[in-house]
Amino acid sequence: MDLVLDDIGVVYRRGGYETRAVRGVSLHIRKGETLAIVGESGSGKTTIAKVAAGLQKATSGSLAWRSTPYGAPEGARGTGSRRVQMVFQHPVQSLDPLWRIRRAVQEPLWHGGASRREADARAAELITQVGLDPSVLDRYPRQISGGQAQRVAIARALIAKPEIVILDEPTASLDQTVRARILTLLAELQAGTGVGYLMITHDISSVRRLATRIAVMYHGLIVESGPASAVLDAPRHPYTRALIAAVPIADPRVPWNGAEHVARHRAGILAQAPCPVESSPCRDHGTGLHQVGSEHLVACTAAA
Repeated sequence: MDLVLDDIGVVYRRGGYETRAVRGVSLHIRKGETLAIVGESGSGKTTIAKVAAGLQKATSGSLAWRSTPYGAPEGARGTGSRRVQMVFQHPVQSLDPLWRIRRAVQEPLWHGGASRREADARAAELITQVGLDPSVLDRYPRQISGGQAQRVAIARALIAKPEIVILDEPTASLDQTVRARILTLLAELQAGTGVGYLMITHDISSVRRLATRIAVMYHGLIVESGPASAVLDAPRHPYTRALIAAVPIADPRVPWNGAEHVARHRAGILAQAPCPVESSPCRDHGTGLHQVGSEHLVACTAAA
């Protein structure tokens, strides 16, 4: 039931120059779990999300569903594209301003040949399930709030009963109160439907609330991955430690030096930290990912 990305590489070519946005990334997204990809802007995490959603073609590597590559005769572009849905970063912008909410939510069902009656019933069911009144279906995007728009986007993603939903910065544009409600909603929907989430974010607090597993991206590479508890509570890679240290402390009495950690990282000082792969010298173990715990992998610092 996994969506598998194997050795994905993405190269952008513009004006005779090449940018390697993603370099040999391998991931699997399990149904019923949340894999969070974290990293700074430009790390490659959104590119990976687009590849997983079928919106970006990989330059190298393969994307498979139940061992069936997208584009194979089994019809992954039809059936597969409904198995994977996406909630975009800016919910209001992702909704057509000329469409009523009803039409936006129902759209994924049209590709599956659902009748008008079926689509209406399913849309009302999902809108209620995400905590909105069915009357919202008759409004336009400009007539709803940002939090309501995010709930609409979630309903639209779930209406076709996908196995994986990609969440691209799902709470980035929301205030703290609405953010907490959306995260609670996502957890409840996952528990009720068994859907798997691929969560793209830089918000460590949201990751703590929702993630089952975490992959940390830096310069197009996965530098650490594993169970959420292992990565957050016992990070091994210096870049992971810098990200976690940059999260503000809730207690104002506790000194916070997160900005200092990030500044040191940008200056290249963290790259000189001891290699997190302690089993052997860098020249012996190589630059790939190495196991340091149960499903906990970390890259040699020479990799980036």
